[in-house]
Amino acid sequence: MSLCVQDISKAPKEGAYIHGMFLEGAAWDMDNMCLQDQKPMELVVQMPVVHFRPVEAKKKVVKGFFSCPCYMYPVRTGSRERPSYTISVDLKAGVYDSDFWIRRGAAILLSLAT
Repeated sequence: MSLCVQDISKAPKEGAYIHGMFLEGAAWDMDNMCLQDQKPMELVVQMPVVHFRPVEAKKKVVKGFFSCPCYMYPVRTGSRERPSYTISVDLKAGVYDSDFWIRRGAAILLSLAT
């Protein structure tokens, strides 16, 4: 089930709802709730509302998921004064494995301007 901003009437019991993120190098399949190939000439797509929940740090990689890096700016390198990387978000990889999405350079962006 995907959430729309209009469907949210109160804060979650734990965590936070985040919207306004963009996906680069991949698209989001709303029916299957997983990553999919982008359409031709589609550079970035808007992500649906994501529910971030606190979890204990884990070391094990879960099969079928892609640990998608999330960056503040499209310039992923950032700088010492202005780092760009924020967090990794575990997304369902869909029909492809995580190596496919790594080679594609799939990432979540919080802003489209530098």
